[in-house]
Amino acid sequence: MAQPGTFGAVEQCVEAVLDKVGKRIVLGLPLGIGKANQFANAIYARAEQDPEISLTIYTALTLERPSGGSELQRRFVQPLLDRLYSDYQDLAYNQARRKGLLPKNVEICEFFMQPGSFLSTPSAQQSYVSANYTHVPRDLLDRGVNVVAQMVSPATDGSGDFSLSSNPDLTLPLLRLAQERDYRHIVMVGEVNPLLPFMGGDARVPMDLFDFLLEGEPFAREIFPAPNPPVRLTDYALAFHIAGIIKDGGTLQIGIGALGDAICHVLNLRQGNNADYRDILQSLNEDGEQALCRQPLELGVFERGIYGASEMVPEGFLHLRRSGVMTREVYDDATLQHLINEEQVANIATQELLVALREAGRIQCPLTEADTDFLQRAGIVDPSYSWRGHRFLDEHGEMEECDLHSSAGRKKLLGSCEGKKLPGGTWLHGGFYLGSTAMYKALREMPESEMAGINMTAIDYINELQKGRALKIEQRQHARFVNSAMMVTLNGAVISDGLEDGRVVSGVGGQYNFVAQAHELPGGRSVIALPSTRLSGGRIRSNIVWEYPHCTIPRHLRDMVVTEYGIADLRGKTDRDVIVATLCIADSRFQKELLEQAKSAGKVEADYEIPEAFSNNTPERIEAVFCQGHRLQLLPYYPLGTDLTYEEAQLAIGLKAVKEEGRKIWDMWPILRKGLVACKSSDAEYKEVHACLDRMAFGYSDTFEHRLEAYVVAGALVRFLDKRRPLGEVSDALGLRSNFPAD
Repeated sequence: MAQPGTFGAVEQCVEAVLDKVGKRIVLGLPLGIGKANQFANAIYARAEQDPEISLTIYTALTLERPSGGSELQRRFVQPLLDRLYSDYQDLAYNQARRKGLLPKNVEICEFFMQPGSFLSTPSAQQSYVSANYTHVPRDLLDRGVNVVAQMVSPATDGSGDFSLSSNPDLTLPLLRLAQERDYRHIVMVGEVNPLLPFMGGDARVPMDLFDFLLEGEPFAREIFPAPNPPVRLTDYALAFHIAGIIKDGGTLQIGIGALGDAICHVLNLRQGNNADYRDILQSLNEDGEQALCRQPLELGVFERGIYGASEMVPEGFLHLRRSGVMTREVYDDATLQHLINEEQVANIATQELLVALREAGRIQCPLTEADTDFLQRAGIVDPSYSWRGHRFLDEHGEMEECDLHSSAGRKKLLGSCEGKKLPGGTWLHGGFYLGSTAMYKALREMPESEMAGINMTAIDYINELQKGRALKIEQRQHARFVNSAMMVTLNGAVISDGLEDGRVVSGVGGQYNFVAQAHELPGGRSVIALPSTRLSGGRIRSNIVWEYPHCTIPRHLRDMVVTEYGIADLRGKTDRDVIVATLCIADSRFQKELLEQAKSAGKVEADYEIPEAFSNNTPERIEAVFCQGHRLQLLPYYPLGTDLTYEEAQLAIGLKAVKEEGRKIWDMWPILRKGLVACKSSDAEYKEVHACLDRMAFGYSDTFEHRLEAYVVAGALVRFLDKRRPLGEVSDALGLRSNFPAD
């Protein structure tokens, strides 16, 4: 095994890379937390100094510490930087491109950008690459990638292995494709960080995969945290509708963010507070006649459990595992998986399992050498046996007749495996993960037996069916691939990544992959989720639109669309029926205008009227449903906990609402008035408001402008923070946590 060059200083590693590949560098960096930040910064600094170096960095989702664009944001963000991000090293190229200071010999290409963060950055917009997630390895090779630099985690068992941890997603298929193409050698640089959780399975790689390693104390840094955002009632309404189509024994993909947190929490409610779950879902559902969605509501608890197959592994999946929801395990053999799916056998080594495999044609009688190898790897046949022709040698070297036709023969074959659960079951396949400090801690401390059920792997395994199609079909039973969107047209086209003027908000990522996969999987469904409206600059706008000059998912791939008002099942419907169904889940303030546009185009009959059941789609109706009885107590703002302190958690809710309200004084006056009262009052009811103002350091506000900002913050807390909802703690029985660290 070749030993990689090991360096304790990043500049030495940069020198070694330049000596090996020359001055034309195409550097691949993983997306999210897996980047080798210190190496990337050092090679970028060298390119800044030496114009003869040509440096192209191809990556996605460049994370950066939050910054304060305004005085209010600065007051909120600064303590977070000191507490959560003091150990994180921002990527220098990111700061340079924001300021328009990238040197001419450096290009930064991203196929997925931090959502909304580069709308006003020309270089980022111009160098964006629109690509399916699964096509990135091909694109990297076509661009001439010659260096990959990745943060890795070291094994502690003395093997010398490393884990690609969060990011085997592109590294594994890139190296495999390079080998298939007989591509030139790609220099692999590993930045070793023992604080990065060690993930086994496909993410575990040998030391000789790397040419160079960066090791030592300077590289042991805390992982970039993404604090969980507050969950709105709109998110919860969406989550209840979505939870109502997730089948027991099925498969789930969701993403990061408030909606994903809400879905996981509602699924936990379905399992642990089933009566309340049923009550709320049925109260929200106006489609009692199943006019919009043919799928019956899924109301029961999870007995078989669900399995996760998600490009992004959200923190909520760990909560689903703890609460007994994400418990369905899959195996890497299509026949075995089919037998388990059909409940012909359980995942236990028994004589019945041997017989079922023989009757299904997976193994022969007598066993072949290949059959024996499969059965022993699957934990069905005793590992002490050695195959010899049609016989076996036992652990003592004695020849035994082991015949599948007889009970005695089958029992001998099972040996010590009999009655034991089959090893190798996977409850979660993922491509990358990103979350809070609590998520990283949970992964680092996860027992080995539990960690064995997580397989971080190549993105083409998760996002496509092309390789191992039969196996994936058996594993991904009743798949529900949930993705968010910004807008949906009445004819079912989805807008998720860009604006009408061509500017990119984020990227296609894997959304198209999952939509296409859902159409191919028997029983699979693509679920596009979005709130029906958005508040922008103090104005309510509809997210259901008649037309839009750009789309991410074309209308011929339309499937399920969900808003807070319900589910529109669009698959296989005529244009007229698609438009009518989508209208019925739009906000009623916009239904009339949208309907008139459809009628003007001749897509809906002139005398059509929206059914009465769907003509009261208003925020007030949603709020009324949630405000009944004790329902709000079940819907915390932070159902998975948060890295924010108690005061910060409240401030995040208020400041987000202020941002959406707009900046005009007449828009802000109701908030200012409430804030003035709160600031001047010493009543106990405003105690928490004053604590939040102290957190924002408004006690030292000695200018009129700063006092005005204090009134805005106080007013936002009074107006937008619903005291009937808990911030984070609901019930220990659900496996939830209240995580508000001390200041």
